[in-house]
Amino acid sequence: MSDSSVSLDAKYFVRSFIRFLSKQIDQPNFNEDSRESIEVAIQCLENVYELNEGDEAAGTGAENSAKKEDDPRNHVDLYELYRNTYVEVSPERKQEAEVLKNEGNRLMKEEKYQEALNTYTKAINLDATNPVFYCNRAAAYSRLGDYVRAADDCRMALRHDPNYSKAWGRLGLAYSKMNEHKQAVTAYQNAIRLEPDNQDYKNNLGVSNQFLEERSRNPGPSAGAGANPLGNIDFASVINNPDMVQMATRMMSDPAMHNILGQLGGMNNMDALLETGRRLAMQMSSENPELFNNVARQMEQAGINLPRNNPSNPDGSQPPPPPPSAP
Repeated sequence: MSDSSVSLDAKYFVRSFIRFLSKQIDQPNFNEDSRESIEVAIQCLENVYELNEGDEAAGTGAENSAKKEDDPRNHVDLYELYRNTYVEVSPERKQEAEVLKNEGNRLMKEEKYQEALNTYTKAINLDATNPVFYCNRAAAYSRLGDYVRAADDCRMALRHDPNYSKAWGRLGLAYSKMNEHKQAVTAYQNAIRLEPDNQDYKNNLGVSNQFLEERSRNPGPSAGAGANPLGNIDFASVINNPDMVQMATRMMSDPAMHNILGQLGGMNNMDALLETGRRLAMQMSSENPELFNNVARQMEQAGINLPRNNPSNPDGSQPPPPPPSAP
């Protein structure tokens, strides 16, 4: 099996199972043949998943294990998760897990998010049935920018408690950060249903609804995540155009242009900014109409309209629509 075909999560999962098998070797109820069989099984797994000789990806080996100690996947104990999921958790384990949760909360307040995440993972290993642990770890994941895993933990918390409003709220935040506002709206609505007086949920719902409304009004390429809002404008050819360079030089030495730019410092609203941009565009149009029209055509293809310096329409405003034709 090649390295590219083995996911990082799969390697950590197998490594966790190998740790379980390694502990079993020392159990007194196994004879020598059984221990040898377990060792062979470990070697086979390491070979198949390419975990030999200190594989960095799964934290194998003393040196690399130390390097990857901060990765929460190194703290997953599969056997403990199984016991906690299908076997009743003892009060002592619950108490120990609660202590770890409180330690994680303290680390979050100190902005030690990675350490807090690892601590919450240890709490989950002791009691995998407590939704608060997953929800708190989701907050740590969010602080670290891993919104996919934050959403996964929120969903896990909701499996244990579908009426956990904080998990719904954090799930909404994770979806919002991933630009999945439709799912975010559903999550926030559930959070508000359970906690109707929470203003934060209402504010976040309003933000996601606004994103969806803007996207519905502008369904073009710019609505998609990661799209280039300026389309395919060839800025390189524009900037490297000698006429553009000369025009820019003349404009920057023009006292009138200095006056226009000087107004930027006193602007206090968007209308003033747009007006200044319009005046700059009109002066560029006067300096070199052919070059300006070329740039304007490229921008119009991207959905951005620049005012044209038309003698019959000197202020650059849109002309009135033509009268309807006679039937």
